[in-house]
Amino acid sequence: MQNTLVPKQEKRDIKRFLGKLAIIILLTIFYFFAGKLGLSFASVNPNTTAIWAPTGIALAAFLIFGEYIWPAILVGAFLVNYTTSGLIQPSILIAIGNTLEGLVGAYLINQFAGGIHAFERTQNVLKFAILAAIFGPALSATIGVTSLIWSGLAAQSDYLSIWLTWWLGDAAGALIVAPLLIVWAAGPKTSWTSARALEAIFLFLSLILLCLAVFSDLSPFGANNLPLGFTIVPWIIWAAFRFGQRGAATTTIIITVIAIMGTLQGFGPFVRTLPNESLLLLQSFIATITITALVIAALVSERQEIENELRGSNNSLMLSVEELAHHNEKMIKLNEMGDLLQSCSRIEEAYAIIGQMGQQLFKEESGALYMINNSKNVVETTVVWGAHPPEQDLFTLDECWALRRGRVHVMNEGGLELPCPHLKGHSPLAALCIPMTAQGETIGILHLQSTSPVANQTDQKKPVLSDIQRQLAEAMADTVALSLANLKLRTSLFHQSIRDPLTNLFNRRYLEETLEREIHRAARLQRSVAVIMLDIDHFKRFNDMFGHEAGDALLRELGLFLKKQIRGGDFACRYGGEEFTLIFPEVSLKDIRQRTEKLREEIKSLSVQHNGQTLESITLSLGVAMFPDHGTLGKELLQAADTALYEAKHNGRDRVVIAVGTTETEDVSEQSV
Repeated sequence: MQNTLVPKQEKRDIKRFLGKLAIIILLTIFYFFAGKLGLSFASVNPNTTAIWAPTGIALAAFLIFGEYIWPAILVGAFLVNYTTSGLIQPSILIAIGNTLEGLVGAYLINQFAGGIHAFERTQNVLKFAILAAIFGPALSATIGVTSLIWSGLAAQSDYLSIWLTWWLGDAAGALIVAPLLIVWAAGPKTSWTSARALEAIFLFLSLILLCLAVFSDLSPFGANNLPLGFTIVPWIIWAAFRFGQRGAATTTIIITVIAIMGTLQGFGPFVRTLPNESLLLLQSFIATITITALVIAALVSERQEIENELRGSNNSLMLSVEELAHHNEKMIKLNEMGDLLQSCSRIEEAYAIIGQMGQQLFKEESGALYMINNSKNVVETTVVWGAHPPEQDLFTLDECWALRRGRVHVMNEGGLELPCPHLKGHSPLAALCIPMTAQGETIGILHLQSTSPVANQTDQKKPVLSDIQRQLAEAMADTVALSLANLKLRTSLFHQSIRDPLTNLFNRRYLEETLEREIHRAARLQRSVAVIMLDIDHFKRFNDMFGHEAGDALLRELGLFLKKQIRGGDFACRYGGEEFTLIFPEVSLKDIRQRTEKLREEIKSLSVQHNGQTLESITLSLGVAMFPDHGTLGKELLQAADTALYEAKHNGRDRVVIAVGTTETEDVSEQSV
C-alpha cells in the first residue's frame, strides 16, 4: 500500500510543479509584451513611460497566485528593459524594483485592504487605491530612475520629471489594470439573462460611441479638444450600479484604450503641447474615474449584501413567527389533551386520547408511551403512533438511558449520545426518551423518534429533532404523567369508596346504588332480580375460638369464594360484619334455588389456613327475595331477604329460606330434607 501511495503523491507534486511553471512562463510572456507596448509611448526617457500596464499585471498576479510567480515578473521586467537599453546592470536593478513593487503592494493590500476581496468594501477600495498607487510605484520609480542616472541613461537634472512620470505611470497601471484582472479572476459571479445581456451590449456600445465623440475627430467635440471628459461619468455610474465591480473595471479599461489612442493623436480634452504631459493628465483622469467607479460598485455590493441579510433575517423572522404560531397551535392542542385526560374515568380512555394527540402533535415522527408495571421491574408499551413506531414492546428499566439517568436522553443526528438498548434492531436518525415523574415517582417514559431526515434540510448540522419539538415533547410528558397519576388516584379512591377493604367485595353503599339501578332496568325489561342475604353461622364463636385475625382470614377467603360463584353480571357485596349480599339479575326462582343450594353445600368444603393451621369448616344461612314478587324497591327486597335469612337462622341455620310474601317465608332446605 505504501509503495502505491508514493508514486501517486509524486505525480501530484509533478503535476502541481508543471502547472506553476506554465503560469510563470505565460506570465513572463504577457508581462514582456505589455511592457514593450508601454515603452512604445515613452517620451521623457526610452525606459520611462506614462503608460505602464505591467505594474497592474504584477500586482494582480501576486494577489491571485501568490509569491511564487516572482521569477516571471523579474525575468519579464529584465527582458523589457534589456531589449530597450541593451545594458545588463540597470536592467537587473529596474527588474528588481518592478518585482519589489508588486511584492510590497500585494503584501500591504493583503494585510490592510482585504487582498483579492478589496473591491467588495468601500473602505478597502480606498485603502487599495492608496497602497497600490503610492508605496509600490514610489519604490519602483526611485530604484529605476536612480539606476538610469547611475548607468548614464538619464541626466541627473531630469531626475524629478522622470521620477514623476515613472511613478504616475506605475500608479495608473496599478489602479486601472489590477482591478480589471482581479475582479474577473476572483470577483463574484454575475447571473446573465437575455435582458441583462442586451443592457450590457447597449451600455458598452453607447460608451464606445461617447468616447469616440470625446477623444477622436469623429465629432467636433473631440476635434476641438472641448473639456467633455465629465460626460463619461454617468456611464461609469451606470456600469457600477448595474454590473458591479466587473462592469466598472471593464468600462474604465475601454475608456482608457480609446482615450489614450485619441489623446496621442491630438484629440480630446487632455491634449497638451508635450505628449508626456497629455498622457499624465489623462492617466490622472482615468485613475480618478476608476476609483470612483470601484467605490460606487463597492457601495452597490454592500447595499445588496445588506438587502440580502435583511431579506434573510426577514425570512428567518417569518419562519420563526410561523414556527411560533405552529408551536402555539400545538400547545393549545396539548392543553385540550390535558382537559380531556382530566375527564377520563378509565385508563383505556386516557391511552386512546394520548395516541390520537401524539399523532397530531408529532405528525412527522413516531412515538410510544411506555409505562412501568406494578412490579416495578418491566416497562411495557401502552400507546404507539406514527409510521415507524418502536419495535420493542417489553424491556427492563436498565435498557433505557433516561430511566437509568433519571433525566431526558437525546440521540440526535450528529450528536454524541448513544441509542437506548431498547431500540434493538432499529436505529432511528434521532430519538428522545423523557422520563415521566409524578408525585416523586417515575411511572414511565415518553419516547419520540424520527427515521427520515428533515425535508429541504440544507444545514447538515441541524438536528432532526429541534429544540421546540423537544420542549413540546417534555411538556406532553409532564401533562401525561400528571394526568395519569391523577386518574390512578381517582380510580384508587373510587375503588376504595365502593369496595370493602378486607374482602375486596363491593360495599353496602355500592350495593344500594346498584340494586336500585338493576331494579329499574328489570322493571323496564320486565325481568326478575334475585337478592340473597347470607350469614356465617356461629361466627362469634369462631372469633372467640381462633381470634379476630383468623376471622378476618375467613372473611377474605369467603370473599374470594363468592367471586368465583357468581357470573359476570352478578354482584357480591359485604353488607356488614359477617353478612354478605348477592345480586343476580335476570334469574328465575328455580335457578336461584339450585344456585343457593349449591352455594350452601360447597361452602362446607372451604379450607382456610391461618398461622400454619387449618381452621374448621363453616356453614351458611341464606335468605332469598325476588323482584317483583317480594318487593318493587331495593329496601323492600333487602328487608324481605333479611327476614328470610333471620328465619333460616331461627330454624336451625345451614339452610336456604325463600321469602313468600312480605312476611311469609319458604324453607327450601327443610322441604328438600
